[in-house]
Amino acid sequence: MTTREAFEAFISAPPFEMPIERFDDRSAWPGSYTELEVDLAWQAWQAATAAALERAAEVCVDISAHQLTFQQRKTAATCADAIRALKERP
Repeated sequence: MTTREAFEAFISAPPFEMPIERFDDRSAWPGSYTELEVDLAWQAWQAATAAALERAAEVCVDISAHQLTFQQRKTAATCADAIRALKERP
């Protein structure tokens, strides 16, 4: 998925169907920010970062497919796993 595709998937999903306003009690939006604009920016940044990391992991997978030895393929696959694990870190 490209970063543009990730953004478009993100922007077309809720909470974008909600009116743009603060909660009356100043409680946080789902991402823990009280301002909707800040929360949306944070979520957009997370979506773009996840897409970029997935693209990097796919490069490792592609490299793995072209390696000759088992150890080279295993190393490239380990690289992809390590990059994907970064998506889980805050």
